[in-house]
Amino acid sequence: MFQKYKDSLIKALDSVKQERLDILYKEIKLRLDGSSSIHILGNGGSAANASHVVGDFKKTFTFMNLKIKINSHSDNIAYLTAASNDLDYNEIYSNLVGTLIDKDDLIIYLSGSGNSLNLIKCANKAKNLNIKQVSISGFNGGKIKDIVDTAIHIKYPDMEISEDCQMIIFHYIKQRLVDEYEDND
Repeated sequence: MFQKYKDSLIKALDSVKQERLDILYKEIKLRLDGSSSIHILGNGGSAANASHVVGDFKKTFTFMNLKIKINSHSDNIAYLTAASNDLDYNEIYSNLVGTLIDKDDLIIYLSGSGNSLNLIKCANKAKNLNIKQVSISGFNGGKIKDIVDTAIHIKYPDMEISEDCQMIIFHYIKQRLVDEYEDND
């Protein structure tokens, strides 16, 4: 049974295009000087992944004396519940565009389906302001892949596999950045 899961994970990872990962790597690297921010947005397990990535990147790069401004806005439950109550859950992220999310920032969307309305609304608003956007989604990539600048598509119809791949992608990006910056010392 575990072998079947491992085989599925490998198949999903094999569907990810290296050139798309290279773009994400470059976009994150551009923001390691602290002059602009990285915002990772998701729901459910993808929000948990965003939180993990933010904590991991903050710790690693600040220990390396690199400036990184990286946020997971789903970590603030008071904001999420207030915005959901006063506006609508579908507006919780788009409300941040132009206020906490600025024109030189990077938004990274994590989604199993790529069809979460709150992410779609945010992506459309950010696109109108020419904010750089990347999505990492599974299944058929969803609507988000057609809105963002770079879509990293995990072509596999399984939520858990998609979420596992999200973490693997970020661990790969982080290790690649660490290797590059350590080689420059």
